[in-house]
Amino acid sequence: MAGPAPRAAPGAHPIHIHPVRPLYRFAATGLSASMWFFLMYRARKDGAVLLGWRHPWDH
Repeated sequence: MAGPAPRAAPGAHPIHIHPVRPLYRFAATGLSASMWFFLMYRARKDGAVLLGWRHPWDH
């Protein structure tokens, strides 16, 4: 069996979360922005069909 957990300093939280590296933060922002740009582009092209305002075979 495992022993007792080591004690942290008084007032310190036992879980330490490391800061995110700037490269990962920049990559996540870029990927999420490209996702939203693509969604808005497809909504502009196919939004009426998706909402049922127009049929895809109507030109």
